[in-house]
Amino acid sequence: MNSQQGVEKGVTDAGGGSEQEGEGDSGGQRWHALSVDDVFSDLETSSEGLSRSEVERRREESGPNRIRSEEEISPLRIFLAQFQDFLIYLLLLAAAVSVLVGFLPGSEPQYTDAVLIVLILLGNGIFGFFQDYQAEKAIQALQELSTPDATVIRDGEKHEIPSEEVVPGDVLALEAGDRIPADARLIHVQSLETTEAALTGESGTVPKQVEAVDESASLPERKSMVYMNTNAVKGRGRAVVVATGMDTRVGGIASELAKAEDRDTPFQKEVDRLGKRIGLLVLGLIGILSVVQILFTEADLVSVALVAVTLAVAAVPEGLPAVVTLTLALGARRMLSRNVLVRRLPVVESLGAVDVIVTDKTGTLTENQMTVERLWFSGDTYSVSGSGVDEEGRFFRGGEPDGSGPEEPESETSVPGGDGSGEGISSGEDGGSGEG
Repeated sequence: MNSQQGVEKGVTDAGGGSEQEGEGDSGGQRWHALSVDDVFSDLETSSEGLSRSEVERRREESGPNRIRSEEEISPLRIFLAQFQDFLIYLLLLAAAVSVLVGFLPGSEPQYTDAVLIVLILLGNGIFGFFQDYQAEKAIQALQELSTPDATVIRDGEKHEIPSEEVVPGDVLALEAGDRIPADARLIHVQSLETTEAALTGESGTVPKQVEAVDESASLPERKSMVYMNTNAVKGRGRAVVVATGMDTRVGGIASELAKAEDRDTPFQKEVDRLGKRIGLLVLGLIGILSVVQILFTEADLVSVALVAVTLAVAAVPEGLPAVVTLTLALGARRMLSRNVLVRRLPVVESLGAVDVIVTDKTGTLTENQMTVERLWFSGDTYSVSGSGVDEEGRFFRGGEPDGSGPEEPESETSVPGGDGSGEGISSGEDGGSGEG
């Protein structure tokens, strides 16, 4: 294996957090199950660390050791986001109609109404922009302050470097109080213990060891590994880096979070519904008034149109967006006085709507779902595919849910029981059955 292959293997095999716990690290390599000598051999490094030239070459291949942010802060995008609301669209339409009506015979443009509406919306947008932009900049500053240094062994000597400069194959020198800068395989420990609550949800400390663990060990059982953004709380040790940046467990989690879609808060949904109701009400009133004028008066079509436009402009509450933004901004200020930084104004309302926060014994927020992956029945072990409360899945005797086991699946139909019937039985050739 040449040096480049060793680094690429180290980067890709270390532990993408997107896979299920217990599945092992990403790729075919399982670092926690390898001996120290095998790890050194695969990464082409040693206890003396990497040379300066090798570090530079690997940094070019693996890139900086950091978790990529979702998006760069764009002032224009933040400003335009202040106008993405149905009620805002309705007010802009009213302003446009106020001007366009002046082109009708015998009428004049309502510039005053149009300018007032635009000024109110612009002031509301600028106010909301400054609130959101300041919050984004504050979060960015906090992230930069939280970037720790790392102590590495290079050319046999200790060096303290920014954690972003750590590369696969570096040897980390860890002590109590250090934040782990990357996923790494331990090569020496002295009463080392870490906290891995960010990954496992368990608040207790984890004693570490050099000896390899079983290949099928779940994440909390991999005592021969340390992971990025966890903390050393006791003892000291040394470890060789096997993954950096987005190839770490934390990087995998960040990748999954980046795929999540932004959803409107209940308050945003309610304001949107209010805007649509107002729009429908205005259209209904205009329709009724127009019919009455045409049938029971001698007004011409231009006069009917003028009355309709005037009613529409008057009925739209141009001050409502400003009142909403100001109220949420005051809430954000109050939260800030209690050391809570609110990233977006509508979140204030969401926080205010929370009555109870439900967590497990470790304080971890969960989806309140558990998945059966393996069961034992009548002397046989069965694997079960499917996830959470989904009703789709199959039973496999002695194999894996992906069908890689030595035997055919027990059932190729959906696993019953998701509808509350409690029936999850598949019969094999020997007459045995497995309950799901």
